[in-house]
Amino acid sequence: MPKKEGHIFIQGIISPWQDKSAEEWGEVNIKQVTKQIQDNADAEKLIVHIHSPGGDVDEGFGIHDILVSSGKEIETRIEGLCASIATVIAMAGTTRIITENSQFMIHNPWGDAWGDSDEMQKYADQLKAVENKIIDFYVAKTGADRDSVDQMMKNETWLSAIQAKELGFITDIITTIKAVAKYNPKNNLIMTKELETAIDSKFESFLDKIKSLFKGSIKNLTVTTGDGTVLDFGDQIETPEEIEVGMTAVIEGGGAPEGEYVMPDGVVLVFVAGAVTEIKPAEAEGETVEALKAKIKELTAQLAEAQTANSELQNSVEQFKKEFKEFRAQVTSDIKTFDPDNGGNDPPKNLLIPGRPIIGK
Repeated sequence: MPKKEGHIFIQGIISPWQDKSAEEWGEVNIKQVTKQIQDNADAEKLIVHIHSPGGDVDEGFGIHDILVSSGKEIETRIEGLCASIATVIAMAGTTRIITENSQFMIHNPWGDAWGDSDEMQKYADQLKAVENKIIDFYVAKTGADRDSVDQMMKNETWLSAIQAKELGFITDIITTIKAVAKYNPKNNLIMTKELETAIDSKFESFLDKIKSLFKGSIKNLTVTTGDGTVLDFGDQIETPEEIEVGMTAVIEGGGAPEGEYVMPDGVVLVFVAGAVTEIKPAEAEGETVEALKAKIKELTAQLAEAQTANSELQNSVEQFKKEFKEFRAQVTSDIKTFDPDNGGNDPPKNLLIPGRPIIGK
């Protein structure tokens, strides 16, 4: 039987500000997380959803500790950004999951101080102690080499989901959509060109199918003679009345017509080597011929209506083609002109809110 789950949300800046309005300002503190744990008292497992740029070091370690000490199974899920001290909170999970498009950032803690040289040195020593504390924490959680972790923190290292897993910060990656969009100025232009070619090819194929579907019922006309022979005139004509001397036909099933072929209305088509050389009018047969002519006239009118409908359909298709190409051109333009901060590789700097130890004087 699956364990009953509860959900904890850490979405915002990690802050020691305990005021009730802190949450409204996008800040997360121990008090809020404690209440969320209490609201899920009957849950056996807590899923902690994290999307945070980091914040206060002491508050971050405090949130980590109350999660671990809750007595419940902890699973942390990074859904977007997990930077600075938020990464310490992420380490609270025995299972640590990240979505494939999320980012994970670690760096050295920093802060500010004032006073004389002794005070400044004291603060520097405290800051260094916090730095070592975080390095040791990461090493204990991941099993990574200490010097490597130290260097990554000094360099302010941004890790992809795969890199974070390879280094042991993460245990699992959630695959959302396989077609991942990650901007690269050069590669993206190549991909855009390929996209244009693929769209054009598929679109033309789509149009050809539509046109052949509706035109095919009118073009590629075949006529059946009085003795049942089927003559195929291809796309030269749309009605039998349009047959003229010089047109060619083939007998359905193979072969070229030769000699005279009497049509149901009495008209005689004379062929030489598959080409019409003469059209002999039908001999008058009184009302029977007149009735056939009337029927032909009626069918011709119906066919004209179908041709009009076909023409309107083709106009609609052409309009659709025009609108589709305009849409494709706009999408292509948007892709080509996309210009995110830092070449599209790192998040904009205004998102980097590092962990800062607030160490009381």
